[in-house]
Amino acid sequence: MIRRHAGGEGGYVLIYMALILTTLLLFSGLALDAGRSYVVKAQLSKAVDGAALAAARMSGASASQAEAVRVFRANFPVGTLGTLATPDPTAAGDFYTATVDASGKKIVNVKAAVPLPTTFMRLANFNIVTIRSEAEATRRLVDVSLVLDVSSSIGAKWATVRDAARSFIDWFDERNDRVSLITFSNGARVLDQMSSTHGFDKARLMADVPNTLPGGSTLMVEGLYRGWDELRTVPSTEQAGVRVIVLFTDGASNGVPGNWTGSGVSTSIRSYDFPKAGNYDPDSQLHDDPHITGPYDTQSGTDASSTMIDQPSVWNLGAPGKPVTCVTTNPGNSSIPCVTQYPVMPAASLHSYHRSSGIPTSFPLSSSTLTVNGAPQNVRRMIYKNPANNKYQATVWNINNAARNLLEIIANEIRNEPGDHRIRIYTIGMGYLLRDRLGTMPEMPEEILKRVANDKSSPDFNSAQLAGRYFYAPTAGDVEPAFQSIRSEILRLSK
Repeated sequence: MIRRHAGGEGGYVLIYMALILTTLLLFSGLALDAGRSYVVKAQLSKAVDGAALAAARMSGASASQAEAVRVFRANFPVGTLGTLATPDPTAAGDFYTATVDASGKKIVNVKAAVPLPTTFMRLANFNIVTIRSEAEATRRLVDVSLVLDVSSSIGAKWATVRDAARSFIDWFDERNDRVSLITFSNGARVLDQMSSTHGFDKARLMADVPNTLPGGSTLMVEGLYRGWDELRTVPSTEQAGVRVIVLFTDGASNGVPGNWTGSGVSTSIRSYDFPKAGNYDPDSQLHDDPHITGPYDTQSGTDASSTMIDQPSVWNLGAPGKPVTCVTTNPGNSSIPCVTQYPVMPAASLHSYHRSSGIPTSFPLSSSTLTVNGAPQNVRRMIYKNPANNKYQATVWNINNAARNLLEIIANEIRNEPGDHRIRIYTIGMGYLLRDRLGTMPEMPEEILKRVANDKSSPDFNSAQLAGRYFYAPTAGDVEPAFQSIRSEILRLSK
């Protein structure tokens, strides 16, 4: 009986051992499959996180989704870690979604699910487990006024500049960002207005960048003003978190908008750039005997008067000791009597064309608070007055200096404008004129563009305002990299 009892106990031991080993094997299998699932989950989460971040940073609805697909597939190819399949991001409706919340942020959501075959879990009749991951990323939306110089001095380089500008526009999200397009030469025209709602017609705006160069002079003051005006048309509650003006030019501001004809409508008088001697000037843009021309309508750029000024130096040198004298409207025709046109400048600028409410429509021609290389603007760029009436004479010196002063004054007003989302200015200067010393000081136009942008490298940088950046493009081929650098700046700000 003792032997029979022992044998019975041995049978029970074998049964217990089988049960224990099976349980241990099952739990070991569960641990192994759980470990595999954890590794797959970690890699899937990495792929989804990267896709969401990359998509949020991209501008352009289709480009944003395409970037999400590219980054996901790069981090989680088909068959990763033994998974049976990966979702088709282009077909799965729930892989990528993008929305805009009430605060004006773009919210990108990316989620994915992949099947993973089990090993030991099959013993418990679990052949497949589904691994899921989801990620969300945000970026602030962008409102951009793109202001392009289309003056004649750009010449054959325009095609390269045009394509660079179109590429820059193409980067933005046509569903959520806003972009307006302004060009300037003798006048400043808004080719595409900024929408009050999110989004813009990308195809139309790219096509509206002029295919051929319109030509004319450089009324940069009005171009910058109209770019500011377009940003201001967006209601304060609807403005994007990043508001930017991008100004491209190949020269210096040389036109002054004002009530030149006495009609109460803004027109512009321009000066030729000077001096020529000692400067690199392959396109003959500089003059030792410059003229004043105008008036031009500040929007269309067309002649705004039946009598156009085109006076040589006897009319417009106006340096100290060379006061304005009576001149004929047509020096070559002695039958026309001697008259003095526009002997003095208006007291302030005038800007008749605008869409936003409350925008200032006039500015002083010189400032005692803004600085030029550390000295007050009205001292560094002295604008000579007629001692008889204490008014600025309409001379090439005064027109040229007022055009530069006004550009910096308006840029300062733009950055000073209150609100939840201040405006930042970026400038691009192309070509030789930007580093020629011109005007009465003389000074480099790129020094002016640094002040307009409030570039930290400028000696007149204002730390109380948003800092922008100036980019120098020596050739037309350098304009595209300059635009790319601004895109990177905007991307950094929108995070």
